[in-house]
Amino acid sequence: MYKKLLWAFGALFVLCCGCQREIDLELPDYQPKLVIEGTIENGAPAMVMLSKSIPYFSEITLEMLMNDVLVTGNQARVFVTSETGETEELTWKICPEAPYYVAFMGSQVLGREQTHYTLTVEYDGKTYTAVTYIPKTFDLDSIGFDQSAEMLNDSMASIRMLLSDDPAEENYYAFFCKVNCPTLHDRLWISGLPVAFDDRTFNGLTFNYELTRAGYSMLLRGMMGDEEGENFSRLTFRPGDTVYVKHTQIDHDTYLYMLSAGSEAAFGSNPFTNPLPAVTNFDSEEVLGHWSGFAAKIDTIIWHTEPSVSKSTR
Repeated sequence: MYKKLLWAFGALFVLCCGCQREIDLELPDYQPKLVIEGTIENGAPAMVMLSKSIPYFSEITLEMLMNDVLVTGNQARVFVTSETGETEELTWKICPEAPYYVAFMGSQVLGREQTHYTLTVEYDGKTYTAVTYIPKTFDLDSIGFDQSAEMLNDSMASIRMLLSDDPAEENYYAFFCKVNCPTLHDRLWISGLPVAFDDRTFNGLTFNYELTRAGYSMLLRGMMGDEEGENFSRLTFRPGDTVYVKHTQIDHDTYLYMLSAGSEAAFGSNPFTNPLPAVTNFDSEEVLGHWSGFAAKIDTIIWHTEPSVSKSTR
C-alpha cells in the first residue's frame, strides 16, 4: 500500500515538473500620463501639483522624482478661474503644505462657499480643464476623544464626532487630521476611513462618526526611520496629542474620486485584484488626477490628563 502511494506521488511530481515551461512576455512601451492634483478650499488659494506617471515597478529615488516625475513652472502654466470671473495664473514655488514641498500656488483668488472654479493646465502644447464646486461648510454637534474600548487600555483612543445632516440636500463628507506631539508632527493632512462618504444611510439624521488616522503615504513612510515611521503609521491618538480635525463637504465628483483613489491605495498592491482606475474630472484621457473643492472647518482637541478640550479654529 505504501509503495503504491510513493509511486503515485513520484509520478505526480515528475508530471508537474514536466509541465513547466518558460514564457517570454513582451510588455508594451510605457506611455506616461500627466498627473494633476489640485485643491481649493474656502478662504484659501488653489494648490496644484503636476507630475508624470511612471511604470509600476520603477525604482523611486529623490533624483528621479525631481528630474523625471515632477513638472515644474518652466514646463507648464496653470490658471484658476471662478464662476464670477476672477482669474489668476498660479506660481510654481516652495510650499510646505505640498507632499514634495513644491506646487503651483495661487494668492489672489480665494475659495468661497457655494462657488464653481475652473482649473486650466497648459502642458506640452495641450490644454486640460476641469471644474469643481465648493459646497457650504457645517458645524459639528460635538467632538472628543473616545477611550471606551477596553482593548485600548486608556492609553490610545479614536476621535468621536456627532454631526447633524441637512435633509434638504445630498451631502458628501471627508474628514482629515493632523497630530502634534513630542514624537509626531504631521506636516500633511491625514485622511480617515472611509476616505469619503455620503449621507444616504443617515439623511436628515444625527450621525455618529469615529475618526482614526489612515490613508498615509507608504512612499513617505519609506523615507523615515523605525521610530519615526512607527509613530507616523499609528491609527489612534495618545495622551499628550494635540489633534487638528478638518471636517469638509465635497461635491459628487470629488467624492467619487476620493473613493476610487482610496480603494486603489488600499487594495492596488494585492496581486489577486484588478487595479481600479481613479475617477477624474478632467476633459482628457491623457490625464490622471483630479481638481477638488473642499468646504472646510478645523477644530482643535487636546488630550490632557483631565477631560479633552475642544475649540473651533476656523
